[in-house]
Amino acid sequence: MAIWNPWHGCRKISPGCANCYVYRRDESIGKDAGIITKTGDYDLPIRKNRQGEYKLSATDGTVYACMTSDFFLAEADEWRQFCWNMIRERKDLSFHIITKRIDRFLQCIPPDWGDGWDHVTICSTCENQDRADYRLPLLLSLPIKHRQIISEPMLGEITLGKYLQTGKIEHITCGGESGPNARPCDLNWILKVRSECMQFGVPFTFKQTGALFIKDGKTYHIERKYQMSQAKKSGYSYDPKQEKRNT
Repeated sequence: MAIWNPWHGCRKISPGCANCYVYRRDESIGKDAGIITKTGDYDLPIRKNRQGEYKLSATDGTVYACMTSDFFLAEADEWRQFCWNMIRERKDLSFHIITKRIDRFLQCIPPDWGDGWDHVTICSTCENQDRADYRLPLLLSLPIKHRQIISEPMLGEITLGKYLQTGKIEHITCGGESGPNARPCDLNWILKVRSECMQFGVPFTFKQTGALFIKDGKTYHIERKYQMSQAKKSGYSYDPKQEKRNT
């Protein structure tokens, strides 16, 4: 796995952005995350070592793009085509693009996109039902080969069954919010989505509890270093392939 941030900085556009970790980290070092700039890793996918080999090798597998910004950010329009060129060149890698701006998708794809590229997965976020019902119909209607949903931070109960029953969603990830101003995440919200994933055979990952985690009506304050490990330890993640092997 590798992380590729061709540009840094973003604009807040929905409730899930309120306590953005990028803004929080930048503020801690005196930076303004609202200023969008290209990074030194802009050309990372095609960068080579002295032997002429790609620094990102095929063994790196999945490359997560724009983890400190949004790949479809309007302010990055002039830089994106070169990024698509690099992605096209590196068909030996699997690129995951997570976005809150799925409504800009058609404005941002390359001319040879067609019905999608086999090595690119588009992950739409949805922190609440309102954003799910706005973004996910778009995600399903667009020419994309691989689609995923990410609800993180999860800010309320969400019903996703009607989207999962299409068979077009390959994975769902849910998790709570971190940071000093974190909003609560209720285990019941996690289990509801997990149940829908099990109903339709869609892999599900419970990524992190968040800082304020509600279970059986009680709120737990969980340190950042334990939020992912506690979620993993819970055993709530679901892999239908694993389930079949165990039956």
